[in-house]
Amino acid sequence: MDKLRAMQYLLKVADTLSFSRAARAFNVPASSISRRISDLETELGVELLHRTTRTVRLTEIGALYLEQVRAGLAQLDDAEELVGQRSSTPGGTLRISTMPSYGQLLLMPALQDFSERYPDIVLDVHLSDALVDLGRDQVDIAIRGGRQPQDRVVARKLDPNRFILAASPQYLAEKGTPRTLDDLQAHRALMYRGPNAVIKWQGLDEDGWHEVSIAPAFISNDGASLIAMARRHRGIVLLSEWGLKPYLDRGELVQVTMDQPVSVNRGGEAGIYLLYLQTRYRIPKVRVAVEFLMERLAGADV
Repeated sequence: MDKLRAMQYLLKVADTLSFSRAARAFNVPASSISRRISDLETELGVELLHRTTRTVRLTEIGALYLEQVRAGLAQLDDAEELVGQRSSTPGGTLRISTMPSYGQLLLMPALQDFSERYPDIVLDVHLSDALVDLGRDQVDIAIRGGRQPQDRVVARKLDPNRFILAASPQYLAEKGTPRTLDDLQAHRALMYRGPNAVIKWQGLDEDGWHEVSIAPAFISNDGASLIAMARRHRGIVLLSEWGLKPYLDRGELVQVTMDQPVSVNRGGEAGIYLLYLQTRYRIPKVRVAVEFLMERLAGADV
């Protein structure tokens, strides 16, 4: 039995929850996938998968086994790619996952220049706010906002990701400019929807941080749509400074400065981070991309 191939099949079935999808990924019959995994189970003397006519999922022991196998297979893939590119210019497919607004405004212009410098690298860019597992999801580089990760991922800070309130001059002329959290409750909020829920605004007063009681007038998971509504005098928006700066510079929006801080989190170290696995940094395409993007985007003035 080819145990390595069987482990690769098991990994794909676990990630896709489907024999047929795993089979398509390897361009083999689904029966071959099932047979190889059954042979592996026989050799190990344990059941790795629960199978029904409709579903397939890991058993408890299967999940423990795969947790160890996944790291080894990832290191093997990295080693093969490293050797393959050792004596050549950086090339291959570079998979990047980034927040949509940041990707559209800052990352994509940088990647256009990157492609001119490294034409042999094929960029595969996915725009999403969802959390990613760099190893499981086969992502080389991710750009995400929030707290600095504490696990095995390398996190290099691109931006402090300071959130500010902004509205159109016409809206503020009509509705007034809020100065306190109580003032803010009388205004119309243009709110961002994250991957799991609407992002609530947090205010800081003498009692500490708490959720601001404000009615949403518009909700979207697209920052550009929220800005468009603010430019049409529909309410106040709370977004990252880097996303609002072009509109502030042109006078289409103005910053609303509060006597009490308002943000989307309750303090602490936050920012936008470029994330990658240390083991993959040695691969030329990943290394040149990381350094290019750090030089281009870290502290970028937009």
